[in-house]
Amino acid sequence: MPKRATAHDAQVILQLYDLRREPVMRAARKFMVTEFWPQSYDEFKSVMTAYAAEQGMWLRQVLTYWDMAAAMVVQGAVNEELFFQSNNEPYFLWAKFGELMPQARQDFANPEFCINLEKLMKHPQGQKRTKGLQARIAARRAQAAAAKAAR
Repeated sequence: MPKRATAHDAQVILQLYDLRREPVMRAARKFMVTEFWPQSYDEFKSVMTAYAAEQGMWLRQVLTYWDMAAAMVVQGAVNEELFFQSNNEPYFLWAKFGELMPQARQDFANPEFCINLEKLMKHPQGQKRTKGLQARIAARRAQAAAAKAAR
């Protein structure tokens, strides 16, 4: 039987939530979730490598934030079930960008980049949620491509 969530687990989840509300993090999350719809790995890479650009900083900030949170779960510091029930965004981001991570790790010579997010997604709940989100993301990506072509 899995370990029950504790008051400490709940406190960490609330702290993670509070960090998400910080103004720069909120802007970064908005960009990653609603505005950034790369149509290829090259588009992703061009933003990822824009080190001085706000969008590049946002991309790295959000992905490494969720990788840090995932590390807490993977290492057993935060109850996995509570994390799953109280967060959707890391699963959404993995569904949106996860397929790009192997190439990003290779290009940036960083085999650990977002590795904890990947480990978290290998759990059955993560796989199920990610799969459901991928269909929604594919439809949104097609919509973004059509809007870009119409300009």
